Order: sequence, then C-alpha cells, then structure tokens
Amino acid sequence: MNASVVVEKINHKLEKLGGYAKIPLQRSGYFTARLVKKGVKVDNLGNQSFLPWIVFKEVINLLNRNHGVAIRGDAMNAKLGDEGLPLDSVEGHIASVVYGKEVGDSVFRRITPIACILVWAGICESKPKKLVLLK
Repeated sequence: MNASVVVEKINHKLEKLGGYAKIPLQRSGYFTARLVKKGVKVDNLGNQSFLPWIVFKEVINLLNRNHGVAIRGDAMNAKLGDEGLPLDSVEGHIASVVYGKEVGDSVFRRITPIACILVWAGICESKPKKLVLLK
C-alpha cells in the first residue's frame, strides 16, 4: 500500500467527521483524534499529543518492507534496540526514523494511538503484539 494513500485515507475519514473522531481502543474505551494542519492530535499522549503524517507514512513503509506485518514493540519495558523494542518494530522504527532516537535510548510510547487510528481507518488490523496491513 502506498504511504501517501494512507495519509489521504485518514485525512478524508477525519474530514468527513468534521475533523474530529472518537477512536476505539483495542480493549475498551476510546480516545479522541483531531485533524490538524500537518497530522493528527490525540488526547491520550499527554503533552506530546501531535502525530505528524510522517509517523503514519513510516509505519506503512515498515509494513511494506516486512510483507505487511511488524511487531508493535514495547517502549514501556525496553530501550531502543533491546529485544522488546527492536529497530524493525513499529515503535522502534518510528522512534529511530521520525524522532531521531538512537540504540539504547528510552522511547516515548506512541503505539496505541497510531495502531488504533490505522485500524479505525481500515488500513491495518491489530493482532497480539503485531500490526498487520490489510490487503
């Protein structure tokens, strides 16, 4: 899937809803996502609520390189490059490529809103510990 198409799909879906949506969480509840000029703001990341479009593009680039599947990564319990947070995990890839983190760095956890937005938009499905690109 083309990364730019993914951005257009998320953008279009949010625009149809007035730029604001309640996004279901994996287990229960929801968070809100609001369309802004260069990405999406979410209300479940505290003061680091902005997810630029490049985050979603890079997730798709990673999934495309890995035949549509990537492990989520565990930024809560591992440092970048550790077994729980490899560079080819969604969290690890974003931390390295988008946010400039290096091996051994602690990483701010962003996987929940990113994965949930991609699932909500019909782009991916969430499997245990993995994110899978829909065909």
